Amino acid sequence: MLLAISAVLFVIFYATGEDFATTVMTWAYILLGITVAITILFPIAHFIMNPKSGKVVLIALAGFAILYFVAYTMASGSTTGTVYEKFDISEATSRFIGAILYMTYILGGLTILSIVYAGVSSLFK
Repeated sequence: MLLAISAVLFVIFYATGEDFATTVMTWAYILLGITVAITILFPIAHFIMNPKSGKVVLIALAGFAILYFVAYTMASGSTTGTVYEKFDISEATSRFIGAILYMTYILGGLTILSIVYAGVSSLFK
């Protein structure tokens, strides 16, 4: 049903031109809202119906929270440089970006270590 409505709206858009763009954008926002709602609500409903299977997810989320806290404490929040002034980046934003970068580095390193471990451990089996 949603696909049919989308197809009709886009055919009308291409036939009429930019005058219909606001309607198409509104429809896109509605579809985005539906997608976000489904993406959030279905895992919550699954967790409520099967609480034992949700323990792994909660442990993973707690691990990410701890990892973010560690990365956030490592980030400096420095705002020296022209790029910070050009894009109006505050100290909090700089620290957040630094924390995300540190998380990426840590997770990338852990990924490489797990690949190496899997390769080495398979040699001894």
